[in-house]
Amino acid sequence: MPIKKKNRKRSLKIAIIIIIFILLFYYFFVISPVIKTYTASETNALTEFAVNRAVSNTLSANVKYDSLIDINYTATGEISSFVADQFAINNLSREIVNETNRQMEYLGEEGLNINIGTFSGIPFLIGRGPKINLKLTPIGIVSSKFESVFESVGINMTKHTLYLNINVHVNIVLPIKAYDIYTTNQVLLAESIIVGKVPEVYLNGSIIGKTLNLLP
Repeated sequence: MPIKKKNRKRSLKIAIIIIIFILLFYYFFVISPVIKTYTASETNALTEFAVNRAVSNTLSANVKYDSLIDINYTATGEISSFVADQFAINNLSREIVNETNRQMEYLGEEGLNINIGTFSGIPFLIGRGPKINLKLTPIGIVSSKFESVFESVGINMTKHTLYLNINVHVNIVLPIKAYDIYTTNQVLLAESIIVGKVPEVYLNGSIIGKTLNLLP
């Protein structure tokens, strides 16, 4: 084989290797971080939508503050204690979590549509061009925690709010690589304005600690 032909083949191989290296470098250090940030943002929006729909489908007008929390008073009318109905709270949490999982499965079937311009890694092309569908796999609810917050709203008046914090684990399959994304959504369960002095033990802490881990 002529030397020139050998040199051309060798040069072509080197050029191909260099191009592949540049493309891989560009993907992992330019495109991949942009796509990860963008898909994380889109996934957050999807999980928030799923949680809100789950809450809308689960909560009803029958869910009242006093069905979850019982306030006890002394003979003189002062607040002596707050008692949480953990059975009712766990049941409510379980319903919301199960419905959220169902909503996430539905969204997972639809996948995540990303404009092809986003894959360029160029800021002004993000969100532009035809869309491609990426596989979205909801892994499930990582945890759900009940949170109790007291807030002063006036003289001798306190607002007591009950939240459910839902952490969702989602796997996004992208070209070459997959990402695990964790999102947190806070759901308002109930709230009430309490008239009377709330004991410091509750104002500085919670009716049952900072959070209550709930069963899925």
